[in-house]
Amino acid sequence: MHPAHPPEDREMELREHLAELKSRTTRVLIVIVAGMAIVFQFSSELIKRFWMDVFREELDMVVYTPTEWIMARLAFSFVLTFFVAYPYIVYELYLFAKPGLYEHERKFVKTFLPFSYLLFLLGTALAYFVVIPKLYGLATSSYLGAEPFLSVKKTLYGAFKIFLAFGLAFQIPVLAVIAVRIGLIDSKWLKEKRLIIYIAVFILATNVTLDITGLSQIVILGLVVVMYELSIAIAGLMEGKRENGMRTRRAV
Repeated sequence: MHPAHPPEDREMELREHLAELKSRTTRVLIVIVAGMAIVFQFSSELIKRFWMDVFREELDMVVYTPTEWIMARLAFSFVLTFFVAYPYIVYELYLFAKPGLYEHERKFVKTFLPFSYLLFLLGTALAYFVVIPKLYGLATSSYLGAEPFLSVKKTLYGAFKIFLAFGLAFQIPVLAVIAVRIGLIDSKWLKEKRLIIYIAVFILATNVTLDITGLSQIVILGLVVVMYELSIAIAGLMEGKRENGMRTRRAV
């Protein structure tokens, strides 16, 4: 039997919750700003390398406004810093939620946090090495002799959105497992909401990626479907083991 309340759970005023949230958010922002300041110094060369990795051929980088190159460097610095600081950001979120969790729930969440980061990296790596080069390769293929002139900022922004979509999509199984483990949802809930989530993801992908060919939306939706169905299967296995454990205890 677990205690009625988590060991550190206590009534907190809204002001205290907001103060703690502000404190943790401030620490995260300090880390991100410091990281951006470091990465920005090397961002020009990193963007050029990124450009070659994505297009796999020499295409000119075009800027259409005086500030576009600076904004592209800032955006690149933020995204790279976010990838590196992601474990710390998740850890701060865990510390914020920790007082409301039981000891066994804390251990379970801490066990899965490293998997969360690994899956995040796996999703972004899939986007970086496979999906984006394929999509951008199709978009820049010669058409009736026309030569592409690509805006650096818009091209990077489009790639970053796909990175984020893939990274977050790979978080679905981890989040589902944690939510099922602490009793927030179950496999039945996941099954009932799947159609709504698939429609919402497609609409969101359509507005985020701005790909008129529809290829990126289909790829993202397909990935979400695979991850979501995997989550349902894992949730079902967890519930089956839980029921077997309860029967065993009753029999004893």
